[in-house]
Amino acid sequence: MFEVTILGSNGAMPAYGRLPSAQYLQIQNHHFLIDCGEGTQLQLMKYQLPFQKINHIFISHLHGDHYLGLMGLLFSMQLLGRKNDLHLYSIKGLDEIITLQLRHSRSALAYPVHFHKLEYGRLTVFENDQLSVTTLPLRHKVPCCGFLFREKPKPRNINKKKLNPGMRLQDI
Repeated sequence: MFEVTILGSNGAMPAYGRLPSAQYLQIQNHHFLIDCGEGTQLQLMKYQLPFQKINHIFISHLHGDHYLGLMGLLFSMQLLGRKNDLHLYSIKGLDEIITLQLRHSRSALAYPVHFHKLEYGRLTVFENDQLSVTTLPLRHKVPCCGFLFREKPKPRNINKKKLNPGMRLQDI
């Protein structure tokens, strides 16, 4: 399964029927969020997407239309009893923004949050047995990354009993 749900595709100003940037990506049993503009959690609920299963959130850059929905989502995860680690990937500064808001609201999250500061360039920032995520440098007013999600080839599953006698691997 490789499925993308566009939660928001608009720029800084919401327009009727369109919200700021956010995309939900499910690859097999992995759930990712790319950007988290305002209204993201309402869209997640609207489309009945299991946002508690999101363990990795990728923020392309630090303009508000790409991250201003993040604090609300983090607090909703907290209120729903999240315990799993959450990984946040972003250009330098997101950790300061989140920490500042938590400090001034005298709040703490009961689940571990791991900040991964992205360097500008083409780097693999996440990898497991099934997929890898690589950053792609983009031109913008501020440092900005795109994300390339790539599935790894699956092992071949060949039923040897159905092969013709004497068939070699090269023949397949």
